[in-house]
Amino acid sequence: MVGPGGPVDVAVIGGGIVGAACSYYLAQAGLHVTLIEQEFPAARTSGACEGNILLWDKEVSRELPLAARSLALWKELVRALDVDFEYHRKGSIMVAENAAGLAALQRKLADLAAVGVAGTFLGERELHAEEPALAPDLPGGALFPDDGQVDPRYATNALVEGARRLGLQVQAGTVVRRLILGQGRIEAVETSTGRIPAKAVVLAAGVWSREIAAAAGVDLPVHPRKGQIVVVGRAPTVVHRKLMEAGYVATVESSAAALQVAMVAESTRAGTLLLGSSRELVGFDRQVSPATVAAIAERALRFLPGLSSARCIRTYAGLRPFSPDHLPVIGPVTAVDGLYVATGHEGSGICLAPATGRLIAQWITGQALDFPAAWFGPDRFQGGQGTHNATQAVVHGG
Repeated sequence: MVGPGGPVDVAVIGGGIVGAACSYYLAQAGLHVTLIEQEFPAARTSGACEGNILLWDKEVSRELPLAARSLALWKELVRALDVDFEYHRKGSIMVAENAAGLAALQRKLADLAAVGVAGTFLGERELHAEEPALAPDLPGGALFPDDGQVDPRYATNALVEGARRLGLQVQAGTVVRRLILGQGRIEAVETSTGRIPAKAVVLAAGVWSREIAAAAGVDLPVHPRKGQIVVVGRAPTVVHRKLMEAGYVATVESSAAALQVAMVAESTRAGTLLLGSSRELVGFDRQVSPATVAAIAERALRFLPGLSSARCIRTYAGLRPFSPDHLPVIGPVTAVDGLYVATGHEGSGICLAPATGRLIAQWITGQALDFPAAWFGPDRFQGGQGTHNATQAVVHGG
């Protein structure tokens, strides 16, 4: 049986922010695209994050250019999608906890300035003028004015709806059962609602991408990295920009499995406060851990003591797709003609989604690429080319 969408040019698997962006730019290129999602757009990881669009925390040689391109594209999307997904160029402040941290921040500012990232050093007085709620003993920080934020759920759905207007077909509530291969190339995707013949498949299923790739004989080393968010109700503490402690970068760059917590705080348009961040490798466990919530709260109180009287109104957890070299995995799989991958963005999926979607569209349509082909390709990992069989079974996890 052929699925409801019929034969397509491209089937995109995964309805998070990255799959939505791939769908949008592929549809914009004039291709017949079907987006397959087990639940609904932004149901999982993209609905359990903060919506950061940051430059300063990116790896400089490859990830930063991708982020800079995405930042420009987000600004274009505000106009093109004509939907309020709460894009706000609010800027971010990296806060030093002590004198050693402040000195390290000054060095980082110089390094970032050399690659075109705008930033301003804040001494103690300037820091507290920007954010009076910060603890009075904090010695300073750095302001990055170009950083922004979106509501990730609204942004994901805005991209999907924008792509619908360009002809995208969406199959929500649909489980991917098998990738159908023949003579080393993609032929179709078999789903719970039928088979979808496709010339190409984009695997954008986040942390669930690995099992789908494995079923096609491809070793894709992307693992789930759990993170939790604490939501605080309206409180006397006001945060004007996005705040992060200087140690946040170390947690992002670490590959440790054990729990790591760094202070992140930002306000929402609704008046709530989002607190993070945590990172740990615990498989596919998405349960909220009270111990992690307590650790996030304790770290937030160190920087924002006024939160001692605030009330936590909810918590949630998500799974970031984590690659061994901390860079996203974007591009074609050599061993399986017509199979493309867009995953591994870890905590930067919201930021990097537009540039990722555009790059995938360039690959599939044969356009000139915005970035060198080898920068993010899945074949950079040992065994990345894999092997394949004619028909492989897989259950898509979301």
